[in-house]
Amino acid sequence: MTVKIISRKLDPRSVTLRLADGSLVKGKINLYHDEMMIQRVSDIFTKISDPFITVFDATVEGKTGRVCIVNKRNIVWVSPEDGG
Repeated sequence: MTVKIISRKLDPRSVTLRLADGSLVKGKINLYHDEMMIQRVSDIFTKISDPFITVFDATVEGKTGRVCIVNKRNIVWVSPEDGG
């Protein structure tokens, strides 16, 4: 049996995501991924092969403090809110 250690290291960036169904997700994504530090929000989409991203401290449909796991294929655009 193989056990994967999940890192608790965080380098959060605030983002807004527009999904294919028109919904808007505002929250934070972590730039620290599998013991690898990436430098830009765009690197999550170009350098990381995982098909999902986790958005935490998210606001979705007026509900705050959510955690969303989003399939990258459903994202129309991403806007970094803090220059990432």
